[in-house]
Amino acid sequence: MDTLKKRSEFLAVAKGGRLGRRAFVVQGLERKSNDAPRVGYTVTKKTGNSVARSRIKRRLRAAIAELDTKEIPQNADFVLVARSSALTLPFQNLVADLKSGLGQVLDPGTPRGRGKPRRGPKQAQTTSRRKQG
Repeated sequence: MDTLKKRSEFLAVAKGGRLGRRAFVVQGLERKSNDAPRVGYTVTKKTGNSVARSRIKRRLRAAIAELDTKEIPQNADFVLVARSSALTLPFQNLVADLKSGLGQVLDPGTPRGRGKPRRGPKQAQTTSRRKQG
C-alpha cells in the first residue's frame, strides 16, 4: 500500500472523518481519483522515546499489511495517529480495530472532532455575563 509523505496530504486527510480506537485514531478522506488507497502514520513524542515510536510504526505497518485488499476501502486516504497503547495491545486486536475503523471513518455519519461541540465566542460571552450579574 502506498504511504502519505507530504504535510499537505496529511492536512487534507485531517479535514475528513475521525474515529477513535484503543491504540490509534483513524482519520480518513475519500478521493475522486481511482488510485490505490494510501495510508500515513503519525506517532508523536508524547507516546515515548524514539525506540517506542519506531516499534509503534512497525506494528501499525504490519497490521495494515495483514489486511486483505478487499477489507481496505478504495479511493481513500487514511492517517493513523498512534497512541501509546499500540505497543501493548495484542496484534490480533490491533488488526481487528483497523478492519472496523477503516470502513467506518468514511461513513458520512461519522462525527469529526472530540466530544461536545465547542461554544462560539458570542455564546461564551453571554454565559460569563450571566454569572457576574
